[in-house]
Amino acid sequence: MKFIMLVPSTLKIYNASAGSGKTFFLVKNYLYIILKSTHPEEFKRILAITFTNKASEEIKKRILQCIKEFSNQKIRKEYYFLFDDLIKDLKLTKYQLFERAKNILYAILDDFSSFSISTIDKFTYRAIRSFLYYKNNIHLEMDTNRFLWELVENRLTNSEICSPLLVQFSLEKLKEGKNWDISKEIFKIALLIVEENSFFPMKKIKMHSLDNYNWITLKKTLLNRTQEFEKKCKKQGDKFFEFLKKNSIQKHSFLYLDFPKFFQKFCMGDIFLNPFINNQRLEKNISIGAFYKKNTDVDQKNIIDKNKEEILFLYQEAKLLYKKNISSYLLDKFFLKNLSILSIIHEIEKEYQSLKEEKKILLNAELNQILYERILQDPFPHIYEKKGIQYKHYLIDEFQDISILQWENIRILVENALSENGSAMIVGDPKQSIYGWRGGDAKTFLHLIHCSSKYYHKEVASIETNFRSFEEIVKFNNSLYQSASKFFHDPIYQDIYKKSTQKILKKPGGYVELNFFRIEKKNYQQYVYNKIKEKIKKLIRQKYKFSDIAILVRSNEEGNFLSEKLMEDGYLVNTSVSLLIKNHLEIEIIIQFFYVLFKPYSYEKRATLILWLLKNKLIRTQKKDHDFIIETVFLPFDLFLKRISYKYSLDFNNLLDNPSLYNRAENIISGFGLLNQYNAASICSFLDFVHRSMKIVGNSIGDFLEYWESKKEKESITLSEKIDAIRIMTIHKSKGLQFPVVILPFADWNAISKKKEGTWIDISPHLYHGWETLYLDIEPYFKYIEDNFLIKIYEDNLSKKRFDNLNLLYVATTRPIEQLIIFSRHGNDKSVSFYLKKFLHEKKLWNENIFQYSFGIERILQ
Repeated sequence: MKFIMLVPSTLKIYNASAGSGKTFFLVKNYLYIILKSTHPEEFKRILAITFTNKASEEIKKRILQCIKEFSNQKIRKEYYFLFDDLIKDLKLTKYQLFERAKNILYAILDDFSSFSISTIDKFTYRAIRSFLYYKNNIHLEMDTNRFLWELVENRLTNSEICSPLLVQFSLEKLKEGKNWDISKEIFKIALLIVEENSFFPMKKIKMHSLDNYNWITLKKTLLNRTQEFEKKCKKQGDKFFEFLKKNSIQKHSFLYLDFPKFFQKFCMGDIFLNPFINNQRLEKNISIGAFYKKNTDVDQKNIIDKNKEEILFLYQEAKLLYKKNISSYLLDKFFLKNLSILSIIHEIEKEYQSLKEEKKILLNAELNQILYERILQDPFPHIYEKKGIQYKHYLIDEFQDISILQWENIRILVENALSENGSAMIVGDPKQSIYGWRGGDAKTFLHLIHCSSKYYHKEVASIETNFRSFEEIVKFNNSLYQSASKFFHDPIYQDIYKKSTQKILKKPGGYVELNFFRIEKKNYQQYVYNKIKEKIKKLIRQKYKFSDIAILVRSNEEGNFLSEKLMEDGYLVNTSVSLLIKNHLEIEIIIQFFYVLFKPYSYEKRATLILWLLKNKLIRTQKKDHDFIIETVFLPFDLFLKRISYKYSLDFNNLLDNPSLYNRAENIISGFGLLNQYNAASICSFLDFVHRSMKIVGNSIGDFLEYWESKKEKESITLSEKIDAIRIMTIHKSKGLQFPVVILPFADWNAISKKKEGTWIDISPHLYHGWETLYLDIEPYFKYIEDNFLIKIYEDNLSKKRFDNLNLLYVATTRPIEQLIIFSRHGNDKSVSFYLKKFLHEKKLWNENIFQYSFGIERILQ
């Protein structure tokens, strides 16, 4: 028998900058694989994975459009280039490619479910369902925060069942001057259990049990060590002052009092923060022999000169003591601070698992962890046997957004395919990594680029040509991010932006405008809105449509403000922020009516419903609103209903007795005549929500209202893309999209966000009774601590925050095709506008008295 050694295939990795046509590139590679094969069902052996449902649908649509075109001998002009390209690469005749495309199209339509273009989350969920087949009644809970708050409030901090550990934790927080209500603190710990970034450290913690004996023993060890060091420091401080007293040296004789101040910190145990805060000045004076003030009397000068060597020895001795022990001392102090947290993690975990069992749910946030744990049980798990045989080709999009666990879960399939002469392609852009809070990390992509593997060869390429934006926008972005790269200390982040220059393909033209304002923060939003409105009017005169204009914001609050203002001024706006169902009057009326039906004798609910009806002019009265409410709200329930609906045809029997929640909603809508041509979208969306909710909570009004309150912040109306409306969306939502005109109205978010963050650090288990990891809140005072380890943690965190916030700016400024308009506050050097100003400085354009800068030429006004 002749053995043939399989040579591993090549993993193709593409670093694709914004606008480089990576979706087109992925589609082309997919088409290449299926058209290369003589088997029309080759598509069943391809798994394409992307990050969002929208991206998944877009890729599916493009592939089907291309196959449909290629199966038609009369190919439209826009598909010529791709068609000819594939003919050359595949070395096929036009007729051969036409025949293959036709057969593939029939095969896909015959078995559409095997056309596998999926999000990474769907792939994970399906894999998990394959080994949870015996738990068919389990459903997926998407709202992790809601579940955790229920866990905290109903199971953990309830006064009747609150454990001694939680009581102790509450008392400790009270001693620290914090609120005795520990709900937020417990929620933060519970969140660590499900966060992917905490998965590996939490695994180590769960391996240990911190019972009462171990807890007391560990605490005693930590207290002994910290107190021992504090005593040594105090002894060193006392030694200095005893020396001064013995030699009749007066404290005030020392220059700037630096020596006495330094040793006073040691005496007082004030060593947590760096006692060498004035170290540079002190060290400099020591080097030139400047120990005392010029006006010090001669006797004191002589005494100090005589004892310089001894003073210096005491200083160096203290310095050596501090530097030798400070790292372990600080870690001991941090461990003591977090000891109670570690002690209650097991208790939270127990209640967490119990509540999930009761509710028969899996949390969406924990799916990657569940799958990873399953994979650990088997080098090539049985759950992947079918997929390993089924799929031979893998195409992964938006790799910079994929978490470490997501990659670990799919890596085994990719490596298996490559080892068996399959293929794999990965596309990503570290500059568009903006989902760090979901576990996405650009460094996973960078590590994959630079590391080697025994399972495959690697081919790394950059896609540098910008197919999206006009020349001036590409030139502006090239210069801006080259400039911004200089502000990173971390060479990895610096290199990403240093090499971000793109080639220009679009025709010459394009326009970039930077606007800066000196205005108080409280008036800033209104001022910018007025400027945006002027700009929109100008764009319309330049013959842009409203739907050509996208306004990108950092937060939902900003988007909501602009949406409301534009709609007040008569503009049609297409945005998930303003088009939340809950924001519409008629929906609020239905909800308030449901509350009255649920609690018919709640006079507060009755009054609220009347106010909404008056606000919407569905009740007209010659009396004052207050008087009408007073005379109506206390009526018997049947008379109350008749009084508020005397002009309408409400079917009271149907409203009160109909078992269907959907029918009740319809009755309220028709009875009050709420439906009209302007609100049809919101009414239909709400009824759809009612219909969907009935499958989950049934027909109970109380259960429905609870469900509504948990979901109302996400339920929105979807407008057709064909409607000519201004689009407002967050920068996160805009990723992957493009618009003729982009307005970035509030480009002044913090370059380094102020949100307090934490990190897990490794510690020596033999020093901490077997514990290997510790959660550390990163505090601003870390930069004042004389410890390289903690300073590096602090600086790494700053670099990551800077990178994340610059990535947001990059995503926003690379969305436009023709025009980019930016508004920012003048003089805010801690915001991302700092990069814009430095860029203008480098171009020698910045002037404190100039508030608008432009590049390129605008369209001619019509």
